[in-house]
Order: sequence, then structure tokens, then C-alpha cells
Amino acid sequence: MWLLILYFICIEVGGDVDDAETVIVMERGVLNLQPGVDDLKGDVQILWSFESGRQNTRVAQMHQGKMYTHYNTQFTGRVQLEQTTGILTISDIRTNQSGLYEALIITSAHITAQRYIVHVYAPVSVPSIRRNSSVSVHQSTGTQHETEDFCSVFCSVKNDRDVSISWYKGSEIVNQNSNPDLSINLSLSLDLHYNDSETYRCTAVNPVSNKSVRLHKKEICSPQEDCLDHCGVTEALVRLVLSGLVGITAVGFLIEHLMLCSSQRRAAASV
Repeated sequence: MWLLILYFICIEVGGDVDDAETVIVMERGVLNLQPGVDDLKGDVQILWSFESGRQNTRVAQMHQGKMYTHYNTQFTGRVQLEQTTGILTISDIRTNQSGLYEALIITSAHITAQRYIVHVYAPVSVPSIRRNSSVSVHQSTGTQHETEDFCSVFCSVKNDRDVSISWYKGSEIVNQNSNPDLSINLSLSLDLHYNDSETYRCTAVNPVSNKSVRLHKKEICSPQEDCLDHCGVTEALVRLVLSGLVGITAVGFLIEHLMLCSSQRRAAASV
């Protein structure tokens, strides 16, 4: 009885988490925690507990050679306690089961504790790349004024805990972004010249996974899509005028052809 009383006193006071070991695991994976002792012979009792926020509950217990794993309903059917080692195994771990895990090892001589801060992360989502707009940059060199056109694209991904998003040019990071506001998607823009031959990719990462998408520039930034979106104003006007001249020429040719046919029919009728 005094062992249980001492256990609840220790739980209520709480231990110093500065000596806790950090463990990172992917959601739906398997969590294995060592109790931190090599010899479990004799009258040894191990109490595994889980603390998240202000709630502290027992997960599993080993007492007099018997295993108990039915204390917490959120772990039902997914907890195992190894009899010879005291290793706690939780399968199909969930993100809401991140928190402080503690093993309290009680013998007739002393009490020791082993603590773990467990972070459970969901896999990062696959980012998506879309065209944003065209950007014109005006440069002046002496008496000359030049305009360069760039294709602007942006990459976005579902935001989550400790997620960041990056643009890579080859193996080099061009820019990077993260945001603690999980209610909005992460996004990151990139401006590139139409003649840029480099390979770009957008990568989203978190502590347990990463996903990348390659930028297919010919599909997203094709100069043939809509000239008014990315050509200079002068070039757009020239193309528009040329298109008009071609149309006028075609109409004139058609009228001339009709007149010729009409004159031929009148000549034939008068014979």
C-alpha cells in the first residue's frame, strides 16, 4: 500500500523534465520506451505514466510478475509491457499522445525514474505549385532602359506543427518559410526568368518526413500561354498589330477572290 501512496505522491509533485530524453516518432508508428534499468530480478515494480497538459494517467504496470495495461482507454489494445525488460511499447501512436512519459521503478531498496518527452508528428503533406502572375522588372543602364519579364509561381502546403517549406535551385536553398499559425496554409513564392534553365523544386519538411515537388517550368511558365500576362507592353502591342494586319490581308484576299469569281461568271454568261 505504501508503494502506491508513494507513487501518487511522486505523480502529484512531478519530476524535473530537464533530464528527460526527447523521442520523436511518426504518427501510426510504434513507440518503444526503455525503463532505464538492466536488472529486473527480485521484487520490482514498474509504473508507466503519461502526462499531457494537466492530465496525468497510468499507462501500464508490472507488479509481482504480472502485467497490467488496461488503465487508459485511449491506449486500449495498443500497449505492451515486456516482462523481462520493462520496455513499454505503444503501437499505432497518435499525435494527441505526445507528452511526458515516465517510468517509476520501485524496489525494496530505492526508487528511480526514467522520463521521456515524446513528440508524435503526422507525415507532412505533399506541396503544390501554381502560377501566381508575371512580374516585369525595369532596369536602367545609362541612357538605355530595359524591361525583363519573370514568371512568378508559388508553392503551398498544409501547415502543421514544425513544418517548413523551401524552394531549391538544384541542391541550393533559395528561400524558406514557416509559420506558427496552423490555421493557414504555408506558401512561398518564386520569381524566375523565362530563359532560366536551372532545375527547381519545392520541399516541405517536418521532423519525421519530407515531400518534394519538381517545378515543370514549361507547363506552368509557358510563354505561349498568354502574352499579355508576361510580355512587355511594346511586344504585346506589336503582336496585336501584326495579328490585325494578317487578318486584314486575309479578308482582302477573300474579297478579291470573290470579285474575280464574279467577273468570270459574268463573262461566261455574256458569251
